[in-house]
Amino acid sequence: MTEQNESGHRLAGRLYATLRVLKFLTRADSPKPALEDEFKEKDSPRQLIDALRLDPFEDLLAAVHRGRHVKALGEVFRAIPALVPLREAALKDNLGTRPLAEFNAGYRAQLAELKEALPKLLD
Repeated sequence: MTEQNESGHRLAGRLYATLRVLKFLTRADSPKPALEDEFKEKDSPRQLIDALRLDPFEDLLAAVHRGRHVKALGEVFRAIPALVPLREAALKDNLGTRPLAEFNAGYRAQLAELKEALPKLLD
């Protein structure tokens, strides 16, 4: 789904998009992620991810028990390991101008790929 030669900030954007889709698929009250979403320089990928308040085990368990998008969840979960940036700083640092542009580009690219893979759920 993604190339490993992307920058850490771009991968962080892809990871964040994937986790937002995961939250959307597992929780009925979660808003649908949008390509128009923009993030600011003061944001750090780690803070954005923490703010999602994901509990992957509980969220997945609840979704499976409710029969909510189980097949799609499998696809989204399988994508996660390839999206974790090798440099931890790509997740922790606040985003400057260039890293912010890469983060936003990665977010939009990943969300577009997921929308293509799961059109009935994300369009």
